[in-house]
Amino acid sequence: MCSKPIADSIAISARNLTKSYRIWRDPSDRIMSPIWASLAKGMPGSLASAFQLKSTAGYHDFFALSDITFDVKRGEAVGIIGRNGAGKSTLLQIIAGTLQASSGSISIKGRVAALLELGAGFNPEFTGRENIFLTGAIIGMPKEEMQKRFADIAAFADIGEFIEQPTKTYSSGMLVRLAFAVQTAIKPDILIIDEALSVGDFFFQQKCFRRIAELRARGTTILFVSHDMASVRDLCSRALYLRKGQSVFFGDSQQAISRYFREVDSVKQDKDFVAPPTKAALKPTRHAGGPSQPMWRNDPADTSEGSPAELVAVEVLDLDENPALKHRMGSTCIIRGYFRAKNEASIHVALELKNRHDQLVSSLSSRIQGLSPVAIQDGQLWCFETRIHLKLEAGLYSFQLGLGRPHDQPNLGGRFASTPWLGPITINWDYNTETAPFLGMFHLPAEINVEEIQ
Repeated sequence: MCSKPIADSIAISARNLTKSYRIWRDPSDRIMSPIWASLAKGMPGSLASAFQLKSTAGYHDFFALSDITFDVKRGEAVGIIGRNGAGKSTLLQIIAGTLQASSGSISIKGRVAALLELGAGFNPEFTGRENIFLTGAIIGMPKEEMQKRFADIAAFADIGEFIEQPTKTYSSGMLVRLAFAVQTAIKPDILIIDEALSVGDFFFQQKCFRRIAELRARGTTILFVSHDMASVRDLCSRALYLRKGQSVFFGDSQQAISRYFREVDSVKQDKDFVAPPTKAALKPTRHAGGPSQPMWRNDPADTSEGSPAELVAVEVLDLDENPALKHRMGSTCIIRGYFRAKNEASIHVALELKNRHDQLVSSLSSRIQGLSPVAIQDGQLWCFETRIHLKLEAGLYSFQLGLGRPHDQPNLGGRFASTPWLGPITINWDYNTETAPFLGMFHLPAEINVEEIQ
């Protein structure tokens, strides 16, 4: 395999990439094959052909990749999708330089940072700190430069005192935290991510997607492998769809995803889906009791001085009023926020919802719903209930509740109290076996009419 010159606008150029593995029928065939081949060289005519045939009879070639050709522009984000065994990881390893292609060429411009196998590149006997500097040394970054970036790496990884412990003591989540922090802190020209983020917890994933967005804004090229099609669609402008080592489609990411879903077996229509009402209900009410099974309680020490009220607890329930953080697409989720009045005041309540990419999906408030501010008095316990009809794509979502004072300007409010980002709430749907009632980030209410006009 050789590397060829490429245009300045291109970050990665692959031409006819092929990777094959020899699969032996039996271990003894591996030994005998070169012997039969050597004997064939000294034999005449048909005997040589017979020996040559015996030398190849004990194996067959498996093609993990076959004749793959594509270009990735500088600053572009490209997804690589396909079922398990399609060749996605093999392709990334060749681009990262950890695997040699059997034939074809690959040309790369710029520094490459890769998140491939979990913990790859780390010495398990070294501490997190030592592995950070080891990574810098491997890529040729001066120690002084890594020292400048160490504080940012440690803060992003957020593994506390474990930064001084050997990485062999780390959990899988801690490994991916440190690896992502290191690989993105070195400001690579090309960042390769192979399902690594699926290991981290939800809130760390949001943090990572925020960092990826920052890298993209700086012109970093992204190669992203994932089975999460929503992530591929939102992050990548184009996608390469691989099937059994061959390129099926390379182009617009939404078209690639649609092609992938069309070719998934056993698709059936779910007849049980009923589209619920479109409007979320959000209304504060006086409450005689308190939360029975909260998923979050406030620390009184977190209360701001002078605030007219404090949030005390949050519940997430299903329609049967059972605690539930997992819901089916199209179902109704009940979120109750409890707050206690500290002074006489008029306030509005609010709820915000974010997806795993840290994108604001919706912001609801009593003001937006057309409700008047509620008048509260010291000592009262209040509850505001939001019924969200989950016509959102399957995935993970975080939410935050807030209290604010009325404001004269449209779309503004004087928020004085908020919960941390809570969750995640999981919306489930099996896209492989059920035809979704809609595709995209959310269901858009619409009317479709088709009629003959001539």
